[in-house]
Amino acid sequence: MLRMIFIFTVLFVNLVLLKPSFSQANVEYYNLSRDGSTRGAISITFPEGWSTYWKFPGPNGFTPKIRVLTEENIESFSISWPYPKTLGPKNFTYLGYDDALLLPIELKKLDKRKKIYLHLNISFGICKSVCIVQNKTLEISDEGDLNYLVLDKLMKSKNRITMTTNFGSSNKCIIRKETNKEYQITFENHLMRNNELVSNVLVDYEGSSWIVETQSFYPKIGIVEASLKLEDTSRNDINIDKISLLYLDGKVAKRTIGCPS
Repeated sequence: MLRMIFIFTVLFVNLVLLKPSFSQANVEYYNLSRDGSTRGAISITFPEGWSTYWKFPGPNGFTPKIRVLTEENIESFSISWPYPKTLGPKNFTYLGYDDALLLPIELKKLDKRKKIYLHLNISFGICKSVCIVQNKTLEISDEGDLNYLVLDKLMKSKNRITMTTNFGSSNKCIIRKETNKEYQITFENHLMRNNELVSNVLVDYEGSSWIVETQSFYPKIGIVEASLKLEDTSRNDINIDKISLLYLDGKVAKRTIGCPS
């Protein structure tokens, strides 16, 4: 009986101690420039030892979701995700980040004379010994001071996408429609074959209509394969102009067009 009381006491204490750390994930927005369009950064921070997921984490991860609640005077906005790391234990890996995350964002106005406002709901997972989902709301406007400390941190970030290259001009793309909601894409590039400088090639898709479910890179034969699944049911045509490849050139993250026309 005493042993059972001790076990329940330990479990209760652990839950009480863990609960505050669950609520420490924080989401903030910082204005970085106002030249023509408004540029800023969404900051996602979480306790030390935790990690979060890339936009396409793979089958073992939770895909982050960003949903617009309210918007005023916004023609469009885009969010850029830095190059991720491979995290997690063997046979249960995912793509993500193990330190504070800065997501560059660009907003274009409908009327340049008026202010902008964007209210977002952001749902994302964080992991340590367990994985939990966090839901946060975020208000974005072009009012307020520019944050040069965050801008400097973003510019010095080692994993940001630093440049777009023409590496993908040698890509041979094969796109196969599996179902109305699934496509299989294969990239073959002789420049990637046994190239010691090129590693960890990933498929990216801009926009919210499709998500990359699974992907694999085969360096010995210079082939990248990915499976895309329809996320936005209002659009069922894949846009090849929105497909790109992310890769490491040595230790520098780069982006290139996946299927150039």
